[in-house]
Amino acid sequence: MSGTECLARLRADAAALSPRAAHIALALLPAVDHLPDAWKAGLRKTLAHRAGATPPLPPNEFDAIRVAAASLPHAYPEWVATDPEHPKARALIVDAWEAAQRYRSGPLQRNA
Repeated sequence: MSGTECLARLRADAAALSPRAAHIALALLPAVDHLPDAWKAGLRKTLAHRAGATPPLPPNEFDAIRVAAASLPHAYPEWVATDPEHPKARALIVDAWEAAQRYRSGPLQRNA
């Protein structure tokens, strides 16, 4: 799968999230520090569009998730891990993390 195809799949998955899950995924996105800039921008745009349908997470929740994202996938505050939308958001971010790992390793074509 090319980088462009991979990004398209990730963006489609992001667009399918609930608005709350999209907010959580936005907060987790910094955890994928090795994600190519174009992919990160594309995912951020899709998630922001999807999340825009509802009020955002309270700033303290969003910041707590961003801080927890630094230790992805291990140390989340309990209230984040038990949020019913969290598994969907986390799955998207883990998929992005794994795709970026494959991209950096070379199997994907670098045309994203």
